[in-house]
Amino acid sequence: MLSVVVDDTRDPAWNLALDEALARAGVPSPMTLGPGWAGPGPAGDAEGVAPRDVVRSAVEAPVLRVWENGPGIVVGRFQNLGRAVDLAACARDGVSVVRRATGGGALYTEPGCLLFTLVRRLPSADGPAARPGARPDVRPDLDALVATAVQRLGLPARALRGGAVRTARLRTRRAVLTHVAVRVTEECVLGDRYLAEDERPGTETAGGGSLAGHGVEVPPDAVRSAVLAAAVESYGDACPRRPNAIEQACRDHLYAVRYGDFSWHLTGAPVRRGICWEQICR
Repeated sequence: MLSVVVDDTRDPAWNLALDEALARAGVPSPMTLGPGWAGPGPAGDAEGVAPRDVVRSAVEAPVLRVWENGPGIVVGRFQNLGRAVDLAACARDGVSVVRRATGGGALYTEPGCLLFTLVRRLPSADGPAARPGARPDVRPDLDALVATAVQRLGLPARALRGGAVRTARLRTRRAVLTHVAVRVTEECVLGDRYLAEDERPGTETAGGGSLAGHGVEVPPDAVRSAVLAAAVESYGDACPRRPNAIEQACRDHLYAVRYGDFSWHLTGAPVRRGICWEQICR
């Protein structure tokens, strides 16, 4: 089964907070939901709160999300902002700049640039995958699924290195989060003028950094459908849902201590307020 999370915000900081929450919101604890959360015991409680083993089973399925940002720059976790982005041009034109938790390079995003997230849980010490004789999960990661989908739409394999498709990852003790950006329209490439020259994707290959630049003239919905179809082929039936209460609480906490903090986006080191991000459940 594939859990497909649906959320309509185009605010880059909230989108990134939700993505990381999907990777970190396993069994709820004060570390994932903030210091005010106590939580039920292993068997639940009298208020009808689900026991932790039930909560764990609810989040074991791989989680896929397809989203878009408003106009803005998203930089990688370890990038030097001043070297990756033309901050003066961004300030002049009101272009937001945010930092994600995954690595990789800077990217200009806007509607027309589809962003995909896949969270795959790592086997726990007491889970089914850790039992003797259990088969390892050999299903393809998100970058392979997206590559399959866009090639079915007509993108040459060699063009995957031209900046139209970008990949980054975050690994925690409990999950692997993979980001893939697909620049569908030529308009989203125009925002590369806000990046430092060596950060601009697609300059080294003919066709530029978009599907349209390589002759694949398809709407974003066609790309979304193709990727979802490839994911269902590998992971099984897709079950759409909204973020659950645990994921929302973790998202809000991450926004409070990280993504809503200007110092995080500027330097990658948020100001410590109560429980800091390093303490968030890994």
